Amino acid sequence: MARAEGILRLLIVDDSLTGADTVINALRSAGHAVRASREHTLAEIEKALTNHTWDLLICSDSMENPRPAEIMNLIHGLAKDIPCIVLASDKASEEKLFTCGAYDVVLQADIKRLQFAVERELSNVFNRRLARRNERALRESEKRSHALLESSRDAVAYMHEGMHIYVNSAYLILFGYEEAEDIDGLPFLDMVSVDDHSRFKSVFRQFSESADTSAPETVTVQCVKADGESFKANIEFSHARVEGEDCTQVVIRDEVIAAGTDAQLQLLRDHDFLSGLYSRVRFLEELEQVMHAAAEGNGDAVLLYIVLDDFQAIKEQVGLGISDVIIKSVADLLRKNLVEGELLGHFSDRVFTVIVPTNDNDKVDARAESYREAIGDYVSHIDGSVIDLHCSIGISYINESLASAETVLENADRACVQAQHAGGNRIERYHPTEQQKVVTTQSPSEWKTKLENALQNDEFCLFYQPIVSLHGEEQEIYDVLLRVKQSDGSFLSPDSFIQHATETNMMGEIDKWVIRKAFDALATHRVKYPKTRFFIKLSEQTLCTREYVDWLCVTLNAHNLDGSAMVFEISETSALENLEQTKAVISQLKNIGCEFGLEHFGSGIDFSQSLSVLDVDYLKINGHFVQNMAKDTENQAAVKAIIEMTKQAGKRCIAEFVSDANSLALLWRLGVDYAQGYYIHEPSEKLDYNFEDDDL
Repeated sequence: MARAEGILRLLIVDDSLTGADTVINALRSAGHAVRASREHTLAEIEKALTNHTWDLLICSDSMENPRPAEIMNLIHGLAKDIPCIVLASDKASEEKLFTCGAYDVVLQADIKRLQFAVERELSNVFNRRLARRNERALRESEKRSHALLESSRDAVAYMHEGMHIYVNSAYLILFGYEEAEDIDGLPFLDMVSVDDHSRFKSVFRQFSESADTSAPETVTVQCVKADGESFKANIEFSHARVEGEDCTQVVIRDEVIAAGTDAQLQLLRDHDFLSGLYSRVRFLEELEQVMHAAAEGNGDAVLLYIVLDDFQAIKEQVGLGISDVIIKSVADLLRKNLVEGELLGHFSDRVFTVIVPTNDNDKVDARAESYREAIGDYVSHIDGSVIDLHCSIGISYINESLASAETVLENADRACVQAQHAGGNRIERYHPTEQQKVVTTQSPSEWKTKLENALQNDEFCLFYQPIVSLHGEEQEIYDVLLRVKQSDGSFLSPDSFIQHATETNMMGEIDKWVIRKAFDALATHRVKYPKTRFFIKLSEQTLCTREYVDWLCVTLNAHNLDGSAMVFEISETSALENLEQTKAVISQLKNIGCEFGLEHFGSGIDFSQSLSVLDVDYLKINGHFVQNMAKDTENQAAVKAIIEMTKQAGKRCIAEFVSDANSLALLWRLGVDYAQGYYIHEPSEKLDYNFEDDDL
């Protein structure tokens, strides 16, 4: 939610009325229109955070209870994006408070410093809210566009080089296909009767050659359904662009489509056929609307993620038909348990989801328990067997601090998994991990201190992930990955700290630490495995450091390593933003025998520019395209285009983030050279992958 009419909504935690007045007067003198509330017990603070929207929280360390760390834990537990500034009574107290998780610590007497910190944190929180609002607006725009296509009575498809990359529901119905996957990779020409191939090709060739015109081209031909039945159709071609790529929009109109198709499509789209509840698509739309309302300050809510325990075993016991009956019965039970304002959906096979329009913990717990009991009371006797159902429920907040519906669902799913691991038939509320708390609460100065300490105390560590050959030359390659050790034994991933390291100009030193430690490990490992090579990432800061290559040469010699053992990589966007410097560094690295790669290839607007201006050896396909690509035709088309482009340029391509067997199989068929990802092998502190036994 944006700042309301210039008013600063301030929550003060202080048992001293005088101290609170001092803070309010200081902020008003700085030009803020302050609307403040003062609380001094943990219960009052929780109630205030739950029932109202705040821009800032300022607390004093003079109270014995609650302490600042408890307040920060409460804020994180409620998943609120509220910056917290702690007022320290003296210098000694100030230093002790640096680790409490606050955004800043300011001496009570330092009014100017407090005013400065407040301005900074308000600017940051409003920018975060604006960013989330823009993300929601973008998703809403994309959703509306997709909804228009899905609700269209006309059959609509998008093609690239004659292959389907998207089809709407009307298209599937018209041609008699059940799922979009059934039509993936199918040439459009196969949908046209053989007798009309010649005329279709002639018209389409003429259309393709007139790319400079916006006028659509129409042809009437006999089309062929999945079952071989033919029908007469008018096909309209027009030029289009999808995510910056040229493609062809195809609209097929058939007068025989029943007038009631639109209503039928909407009904099928909005409701699950088996349960009669909201479908996954419709529920996600409702969730987005609830999130939008929360972001605008119109009330928070929670998501209940209900998973039937051991349902796969039950399905195997009773069979598919009876399991469908059970699902329908559960849906009826949940529907009867609904109260006004709640929304219920059948999210997947054994998952039901409920939006409860309150964030009052007691009320939420009571509603979750009522759903758990409703399912727990279900007993069925089938063929002499007793089916006794139980469920696990995960609870996640829906409020302005969450950027997307996917985040809410992931949080609820994590909580549900915790409930199942604890034995099932119970309820768990999502709580952010210590790593997530650190990411969202520490200020830039605290991050700088943390990273400096990590360098000095060897709190950084390296993980290694193998890069395996699918069609490329057999090599023993590891990608070098950086982590930060936590006091609890866990590790911070680069996503958590790289941005802060960049903002504090520490990436140069961190890169050097990584290279020194990686060279130590590689030199030792190559005594037994002399063919091993490392991929090491370079930051933009290192790329722009003149003496870097000289330092690298000295470090290589000190470890008795040859440059050919190294492949250095940088992100495609950083390379293009520092084009001349990148070209110079690539040339210098190649002179000492190293190879060079572009990471996250495909992130740029124009893929071909990187290939035409940079003399690289490897291209790592952007992992966002690769993840679950087997289920996403758009990502599949992007990966296919990148692989083809890479081969034409004589480069080697690597698919990162390979997460499942279907994606790996598809990458094999598409001809990618190398692959890496959790499905192949998780990152490890050990160089223990057996490349010789690799049967990928």
